[in-house]
Amino acid sequence: MRNVRKWLIAALLGVLPLAVVGGVLAQQQRSATVEVRVWQSVASPDQYYVSIRSGDGAWSDAASLSLGTLSESGGHRYGDVAASVAMPESGALAVEVRVWQSVASPDQYYVNVRSGAGAWSGAASLSLGSRSESGEYRYGDVAVTVAIPEASAPGGPGGDETTPTRTIVIEQPSTPTAEPEPEPAATPTPTSKAERRAAAAAALAERQAAAAVAREKRQAAGAEALAERQAAEAAARAERQAEAAAALAERQAAAAVAREKRQAAGAEALAERQAAQVEAKEERQGAAAAAALAQQHGAVAEAKEKRQAVEAEALAERQAAVAAAKAERQAAVAAAKAEQQAAAAEAKEKLQAAKAEAKAEFQAAKAAAKAEQQVKAERQAAVAAAKEKQQAAVAAAKAEQQAAKAAAKAEQQAAKAAAKAEFQAAKAAAKAEQQAAKAAAKAEQQAAKAAAKAERQAAKAARQAAKAAAKAEQQSTNVDSGIDDGAPAAP
Repeated sequence: MRNVRKWLIAALLGVLPLAVVGGVLAQQQRSATVEVRVWQSVASPDQYYVSIRSGDGAWSDAASLSLGTLSESGGHRYGDVAASVAMPESGALAVEVRVWQSVASPDQYYVNVRSGAGAWSGAASLSLGSRSESGEYRYGDVAVTVAIPEASAPGGPGGDETTPTRTIVIEQPSTPTAEPEPEPAATPTPTSKAERRAAAAAALAERQAAAAVAREKRQAAGAEALAERQAAEAAARAERQAEAAAALAERQAAAAVAREKRQAAGAEALAERQAAQVEAKEERQGAAAAAALAQQHGAVAEAKEKRQAVEAEALAERQAAVAAAKAERQAAVAAAKAEQQAAAAEAKEKLQAAKAEAKAEFQAAKAAAKAEQQVKAERQAAVAAAKEKQQAAVAAAKAEQQAAKAAAKAEQQAAKAAAKAEFQAAKAAAKAEQQAAKAAAKAEQQAAKAAAKAERQAAKAARQAAKAAAKAEQQSTNVDSGIDDGAPAAP
C-alpha cells in the first residue's frame, strides 16, 4: 500500500517538473515519434529482441535484449539497448530503448525511449500479443514520442534508475528482422494506476481466455487425432485379421483339396491293385482250368490207351481164336471156312461198332468236358467281371463319397473361417467404433471442462479487474505524499 502511494506520488512529482521544464525547453528541443517492436522467443522466453523505425520507414536490425536488471523496489526487471533509427529530415538518430517487465505480472511490459543524454519518454504500455508467421516469436508494437535536444552531451545523468547504467552492444540475432506490418495505432498510456491495473487485468483475462481456448482446441485436436489413430489402428488390425483368416481359409481349402487328391489317388491306386488282384486271380483260375484240361486230356489219353490195350488184347484173342478156328477150319476145310468167314465178318462189324461207339463216347465226353470247362470259364469270367465291376463301383462310390466328404468339410471349414473372419472384423469394427465414440465423448468432455474452466477463469479475472479498479479508485482518493521507488514514470 505504501509502495503504491509512493509510486503514484513519484509519478505525479515526475510529471510536474517535466511539464515545467518542457515549457522552458520547448524552444530548444524537437520531438519525434518512433515505433518500437519487442520480440520474445517462444522456445526461450528470456530471450528478447528490439527493432525500431520512424513513421513508415524500414525497421532497424533486431538488437538482443536481456531483462536482467532488477529495480530498487524489486517490482520490475528492465534492460537497455542502443539503436539507430533513420529520421526523414535529420538523418540517423541514436536512441536508447528501455524495456520494463513487471515481476508480479510477467505479461505486463513498458517501454521508455530517449535520445542521447536527453530525458526518458513516458512509459508506454506494451503487450506481446501477436505471433510471427513462423510461430517462433511473440511480439508487440508501441509508438513512443522522444525528445530530440539541439545539443546532447554524451553520457547520461547519474543517480536515476531510469538512466541506462551500461552500454548495450547491438547484436545480430538468429531471428529474422522485423516483418513489415501495418503501422499499429499508438498505445495510450494509462493515466492512473487503477486504469493500468484494470487494463492489465483485462489483458490478462483476455490472454487467459485465449490460452484456455487454444488449450481446448489443442486438446480437442489431440483427442480427435488420437481417435483417428485408434480407429486407423483398429481398421488395420481388423484388415490384418481378415487377411490372416482369408489366408488360413485358403490354406485349409488347399489342404482339403490336396487331401482329396491324395484320397482320390489312393482310391485309384486301390482300384488298380484290386484290378491287378482280379487279373492275377483270373490268371490263376485260367492256369487251374488249363491244368484241369490237361489232366482231363491225360485221363482221356489214358482211357484211350486202356481201350487200345483192351482192343489189342481182344485183337490178340481174336487172332488166336482165328488161328484156332483157322486150324479147326483147316482141319475142317470146307465146313469151318464158311463159319469162320461169317464169324470174322460179324466180329469185324462188332469191333467197328464198338470202336465207333467208343470214339463217339470219347468225343461226347470231350465235348461235354470242353462245354463244361467253357461254362465254368464263362461263369468265372462273369463272376470276376461282376466282382470287378462291383469292386470298381464300390471304389468309385467310396472315392466319390470321400471326395464329397472332403469337399463338404473344406466348404464347412471355409465357411467357418469366413464366418470367424467376418465376426472378428465386425468385432474389431465395433471395438473401433466404441473406442472412437469413447474418444469423441472424452474429447467433448475435456472440451466442455476446458470451456467451463476458461469461463471460470475469465469471470475470476473480470472480478479481479473490477475489484482492482474499485480498490484503485479508493486508493487514488487517499494519495497525499510519497517517494519514487525507481519504477517506470508512467506505470
